[in-house]
Amino acid sequence: MGKNEDSFFLNYLPISITLVSLEKAELPPFLGSALRGVIGQALFQDKNAYNYLYHNGKLNSNMQDIINPYVLIPPDTKKQIYFEKEELNFKILLLGEGVQYARQLVNAIQQIRKLGLGAPRYKFELKKITHSLDQRIIWEKGHFYEIAIRSAALPYHYLPDVSQLHIQMLTPLRIRRNGNLLEELDFTTIIRNIARRMEMITERYGGWCDQLEIGRILELSEDISVIRQKTEILNMERYSNRLGKKMDFSGLMGDIWFEGDLTPFVPWLYAAQIVHFGRNTTFGMGRTKMEFI
Repeated sequence: MGKNEDSFFLNYLPISITLVSLEKAELPPFLGSALRGVIGQALFQDKNAYNYLYHNGKLNSNMQDIINPYVLIPPDTKKQIYFEKEELNFKILLLGEGVQYARQLVNAIQQIRKLGLGAPRYKFELKKITHSLDQRIIWEKGHFYEIAIRSAALPYHYLPDVSQLHIQMLTPLRIRRNGNLLEELDFTTIIRNIARRMEMITERYGGWCDQLEIGRILELSEDISVIRQKTEILNMERYSNRLGKKMDFSGLMGDIWFEGDLTPFVPWLYAAQIVHFGRNTTFGMGRTKMEFI
């Protein structure tokens, strides 16, 4: 498929959030679960927004593994101690038609001050929300600027003559097979997960994927070889308020290098850096960095 024939399309709204600590806080190194939990707690006051963003299975006959229309990107740092007046920055992506609930999401984020962050309910207040690409202010000092709520097209990035790929896992990658977390990955497994995720997002929330192209790249993926794999399982747990118990939250971390004719896969790999892949992307899991040679 040529560079002018895109094989998928998806709109998304990327927002950057800045909180400020009102007291000294000691938080876990991976904040995806804590941030998702407190925002969900605040969003629960609006049942339509909560069900659409957080519990979309209810709107689709409670089918398992219904993809929710957002990605949470926790702070890049593993910082755990936040002193008073120190900033905490994270991002959220609203995917496809999920943008219709941007106002409700902003309202929920404002409630973090009242609800508190982490198990001790540390006090943080919202300082600012901006559009990550346009750099327009969405919320500041109590003012919501609706004009800034503008979706962008997920980049379809083409590169010619790509023969090597390095994938670095920035947050734990959770891919299961027969109920077991995979500790090693081949290229076909990665591409299948990325393509399936794009397919499910666009089918549910708007956009499209070229089914013939998905079939083609899955077939071509069999010819891509692993050069080196340096990965390990990072063992983590999270507490589920809904279930009232701790849940396994482990995932694969590290680096994998591949070689072969990788040119047809570049748009999908590039997009996967933005929308993540694997399980639990709404907690920030499955964030990767791709480098091409």
